[in-house]
Amino acid sequence: MKTPLTARLAVLAGLALAASQAGAATNLIDQTYGVGAGSFELGAFVAGGSGSANFQSLLAGATAITGWQIGGVGVDWLATPNYAAADGVHAVDLGYFAGGAGSISVALPTLVGTSYVLDFKAAAVPGFPNYTNTGTVSAGSLASAGFTVPFSAVNAFSTQVYYGQSFNFVATSTSTVVTIAAATVGTGYGPVIDQVSVSLLPAVPEPGTWAMWALAGSGLLLARKFRG
Repeated sequence: MKTPLTARLAVLAGLALAASQAGAATNLIDQTYGVGAGSFELGAFVAGGSGSANFQSLLAGATAITGWQIGGVGVDWLATPNYAAADGVHAVDLGYFAGGAGSISVALPTLVGTSYVLDFKAAAVPGFPNYTNTGTVSAGSLASAGFTVPFSAVNAFSTQVYYGQSFNFVATSTSTVVTIAAATVGTGYGPVIDQVSVSLLPAVPEPGTWAMWALAGSGLLLARKFRG
């Protein structure tokens, strides 16, 4: 028994859409450096002390967090339960505890001219006079873009609230460096980031393509009607 052409076209279209969505959902950071790398879960974490000092301060050039390079003055690698994470048990405070704006970067294999989306979660904690909630991102065609995080309703690192951030960029090289940095010089806190993901930007069919499919489907249905 032959499958009607319209049914075959619908199946093919569905498969193509599913394939594109599956590709777009792949986190290139985890794919390149290991599952959990995008959430700072991999590496040699050594707490700076006991109790609330459950973090590791990393100066510029440090590579303790698998896949990531530290820049600026430095950052603090946080751990639960003293510091809330958006995913897993770790997060990164882009403000070095002794005072200084830091950054964190990751290099990823990319296709020149291809569009990608950078997603991550960011949090800010109120109550500290030198705490900042602004940062910048750069990657490929995105030279520099800013983001601002609303202050948390509760004054505690352990309950800091994360907000989603999303930026699109086009790869200009076969290796793209993605950088997220604190925007305020001299900051001792924030913003805090976690759950970083870089994936292919899903392709959206041109309006003309959708119209062509609709007309083709209508024509096939009319043909079947007249033949019947």
